[in-house]
Amino acid sequence: MKQKLLFMIFTGEACKQNHAFLYALECSEKGHTVRIILEGPGTACVNRLTEDGKFRELFARAKNAGLLEGTCKTASGGCSTGEKLRSVAKIAEKEGLKLISDLDGHAGIARFVTAGYQVVVF
Repeated sequence: MKQKLLFMIFTGEACKQNHAFLYALECSEKGHTVRIILEGPGTACVNRLTEDGKFRELFARAKNAGLLEGTCKTASGGCSTGEKLRSVAKIAEKEGLKLISDLDGHAGIARFVTAGYQVVVF
């Protein structure tokens, strides 16, 4: 049975980010409907796009497959953390990611739940 899956990448850990993208791509390639949202510390993963490595490849594949729903607008602005690496809105927009702010400035999931998506959080 085909599933609808929303991958919420909330972690700042590179290994978990890579695996979230890997699993999302796997599910999509098997015919499941997949969307990816970057949230919280997970938004900073776009900083890794300038590095050679697996993440850049996975991100490009997900982007080309149309899996990237977007990134949390507030988190991409750094969430008032003061951490320079967390302020990635310009990079996200350059990569064509939507800045999502439908939940008090953050990326909401209710529309996906209503549409029958299972939420997978990393």
